[in-house]
Amino acid sequence: MGRVLRSGMAGIVLALAPVVVAAQQGTKQYPECAHQPSDSDIAAAKGAFQAGQVSFNEADYERAITYWEDAYRRDCTAHAMLLNLARAYELNGNPRQAVVSLETYLTRNPSSPQRDQINRRIEVLNQKIASMPPPAENPTGTVDPGTPPPPTTATGVPPDEPATGKKPILPLIVAGAGGVIAIVGGVMYLDATADFNEAEDACPTHQNCAPGVEEQGDSAVSRQRVSAIVGVAGLAIAAGGLIWYFASPPEGGATAQPSAPKKPQVGPSVGPGFAGISISGAF
Repeated sequence: MGRVLRSGMAGIVLALAPVVVAAQQGTKQYPECAHQPSDSDIAAAKGAFQAGQVSFNEADYERAITYWEDAYRRDCTAHAMLLNLARAYELNGNPRQAVVSLETYLTRNPSSPQRDQINRRIEVLNQKIASMPPPAENPTGTVDPGTPPPPTTATGVPPDEPATGKKPILPLIVAGAGGVIAIVGGVMYLDATADFNEAEDACPTHQNCAPGVEEQGDSAVSRQRVSAIVGVAGLAIAAGGLIWYFASPPEGGATAQPSAPKKPQVGPSVGPGFAGISISGAF
């Protein structure tokens, strides 16, 4: 397997390494990444990410957090995972930890082109936190961060961070094949029409025709019918492929994989996948 989006998903996120719990805020901080992940670390991070993505799509945010933190711990160079974790924490009722994740991401990606957008998210989360009751000690001595009302977005994608992804290529291949079939049918029809016209000119009365002329005309008529069927079928296949393509949801979101990005070219790509902001690269 190659290395994940080395230039590919902008900031796939940093380390979930050992965390320090700040009980007074009900949050944990993210230690700096002190090592470069090995190939086996990256492979394990990819597996953990994919498992977390399945849980996220099933709205099992607590389990998704567990998997994604493990992925982040294994590949502590995948900074954009902090954006996914922030969303999962928010949906799981812990906006305070979501703020920590977003602020840590900005600290570790000071040149992020999404800085203003993320800062707006932090402001919204802080407003939500301000409207919540203060955290109270529970019987175990830990801090309850409070539970905000559930979000209204079914996909888990924040409204100001549109999900991105590529539509499947197979429908376009089908549409292209249909177009080729339609063209072949059209060429066959024109060729058959030319033969028919030639036979018609040679024997316009269709009586006492020269040897072979009648057979040529009959053959041309049969070929016209077959080529018309081929052409119509090709057009139907092409139209079906295009409908399939435009009706298909983007694949993605979520297609990001853990990586060890170097010199990333950052661009927006946040969603319920392993990247929150995209660059360019691959495993």
